[in-house]
Amino acid sequence: MSDAPSIHYVRTGDGADIAYWTLGRGPVLLHSPNVQLGHLHAEWSVEAMRRWYETLAQTFTVVRYDHRGGGLSSRGAGTQSIDELVDDIEAVAAKISPEPFVLLGWLTGGLPAIAYSARRPKRISHLVLWNSFARNVDHGEAPRMRSLFEMAATDWELFTESISHAALGWQNANDARQWAAVGREATTQAEFLDFLTARRDWDVTTELEKVKVGTLVMYDQDNALASEDRSRELAAGIPGAQFLVCDSEGGTPDADAIEAIRSFVGLRARDVKIHLDELTVREREVLSLVVEGTTNAEIAKRLFISIDTVTRHLTHIYAKTGTKRRVELVRYALERGSTSK
Repeated sequence: MSDAPSIHYVRTGDGADIAYWTLGRGPVLLHSPNVQLGHLHAEWSVEAMRRWYETLAQTFTVVRYDHRGGGLSSRGAGTQSIDELVDDIEAVAAKISPEPFVLLGWLTGGLPAIAYSARRPKRISHLVLWNSFARNVDHGEAPRMRSLFEMAATDWELFTESISHAALGWQNANDARQWAAVGREATTQAEFLDFLTARRDWDVTTELEKVKVGTLVMYDQDNALASEDRSRELAAGIPGAQFLVCDSEGGTPDADAIEAIRSFVGLRARDVKIHLDELTVREREVLSLVVEGTTNAEIAKRLFISIDTVTRHLTHIYAKTGTKRRVELVRYALERGSTSK
C-alpha cells in the first residue's frame, strides 16, 4: 500500500484548524467530503478510496480536507452550520489555488459545495456533486435515514456497520467493515449526535439558481442511501446542470464515472495514460496474463485468487491506464513493453 499524503493545516477566520492533503498534478480538484464521517488518514487504508484518489491524481491535483468537527480537523469548533462549512472550503481554497478550481461535493459535502459555488462563482471552474441533496428535511428525515440515525443513539458500532453496508448496497462485507472503522475514527457517538442536530436545518435550495458554473450531478445507483429523486432535483434546480446515473465500486465512483468527470472538465482518456511501473505488483501480474490471452477464470487459478478479485484488479488497471476494453489494454501494454518489473 502506498503511503498516505502528508497532512497540512490551515486556519479559518474564526479559528478552526482544517486538515488537508494534496496529491497529483494538473488542474486543482478540491474534494468537499462527507461531513463528520470523513478522515484523511483512515480513509487511505480503504482500497477503494485509495484507488479513487490515486486515479483522480493522474490528471488532477487532488486536494482533500476534513471539515471542522470531524477527522483530523478541529473538533468541537463552531456549530457546523452551512456558513461555517463554506468558510472551511474558503480557507483551504485560499491556501492551495489562486486560480479557479473544480469543486467536488461528496454526499453531505455537496451542500457547502453548492453554497460556496453560489457565493464565490469566480473561484470555481466546475462543480461536481456525488449523491448529494439540497435539504436535510428531504434526505435526513427520510424513513430509512431516520431509522439509521435513531440507531446511532443506541448502538454506535451497529450504526456505523449498518450505514456502511447500506451505502455499499449490502454487497461487500469487507469494504463495509473498513468504512465503518473509518466512521468510528472520524467521530465519536456524542459528536455525531451533535452533528445530526446541527444539520437538521441545512437547506441550500435558494442557492441552486445562483450556481452559474458548469455542474455535473452524479447519482450512484449502487448506494442504497442515495436518492435519484434528490439528485434529479439538484440537476433541475441548477441552471444548465447535467445529470448522470453511474455505478460505484467499494463506495467510490467506478472507472466510467471517473472518466465522466474528466470528460466533463475537458480532459481526455489519452491524457491520463500512465507508465506500467505505476501499477501494483499484483496488477502487473494480472496484466501479464491478460496479454497472454488468459481468461479471468484461468488468471484466478494461476494466481490463487478469486474471480471477483481478478475483476477488481482489472477495473483498477482499466482506470489507471485509461482503457475500457481488453483489446485496448493489451495494445496499450504491448506498445509500452514488458508488464513485469
